Amino acid sequence: MAEKGFVYILKDGHFKHGVKIGRAHDVERRMRSMLTANPWLSVFIKVETSKWKEIERAVHNIIKLIAKTRQVGNSEFYLIKPEKARRIMLEFAPLFAKDDFTVYNEDGTRASIPRRKAIGARTVLPGAVEATGFTALGIQKGECLVFVPAGTKVVVADEKHVNYRGEKYTLTGFTKRFIPNPNSSGAYQGPKYFSYKGRNLLDIRKGVEAARAAAGSPGAEQWLGKTQLAKIIARRGRNEGAAGGIRNLFCRRRRCARNSKWRALLEAAGIKFDAQDYVIDWRNARNPL
Repeated sequence: MAEKGFVYILKDGHFKHGVKIGRAHDVERRMRSMLTANPWLSVFIKVETSKWKEIERAVHNIIKLIAKTRQVGNSEFYLIKPEKARRIMLEFAPLFAKDDFTVYNEDGTRASIPRRKAIGARTVLPGAVEATGFTALGIQKGECLVFVPAGTKVVVADEKHVNYRGEKYTLTGFTKRFIPNPNSSGAYQGPKYFSYKGRNLLDIRKGVEAARAAAGSPGAEQWLGKTQLAKIIARRGRNEGAAGGIRNLFCRRRRCARNSKWRALLEAAGIKFDAQDYVIDWRNARNPL
């Protein structure tokens, strides 16, 4: 494992709605040098990890691009509340093994954070069927699918890809490249255009999900954050491309009309809305769904 370092978030006692994000091997030593110029600085949170340089760069980019906040000059200060910056930092926790993402509170004590499976693993309850990979749909590696618009046969390469003429494609990627009459938007729901043993893949998925629902909670899906929750809701609404819009609902960037089908699905999941039709708190959704 690479040498570890710290990514830290500093707050300023006089600059209530701003934070500084940086990295260091020795945060205390770095603080001593900064306090000379600004005695109101204090460590709000720090994370020890082997990927400290990558995490610091990623947090900077997320705050600038996703949180849409302003940077103060050319400094590492951003106009964002410390609590929000902390939530962004902790979104990386599921990507690391338990001993490679240690969080320290403002008072220097270790923070307890929920642990999920490390490094890219998706958490599903024991006995659950994950209806996104081919295996969950009863389709094994090496079997053939048919691209219905052209009658082309492709071979399943792994859980997410098919082989065609020596190249790997996702179903959506293959559709975009080989569909005979492309639409103007260029957006496609890949499984809609493929069949397996004469059955459309979307119909097969619906059957799997219906069986899961009939079996009760052992087939429910666990969500790890607003993005995965949005994807699950979108899939249940039969429109996976809507996940980004649903995530905007969670971020309170848009309202959800009372007559929207997403409103009904979100309320069924336990999410509540305020009088202006904004989501109150997406974290109130049942987990698992």
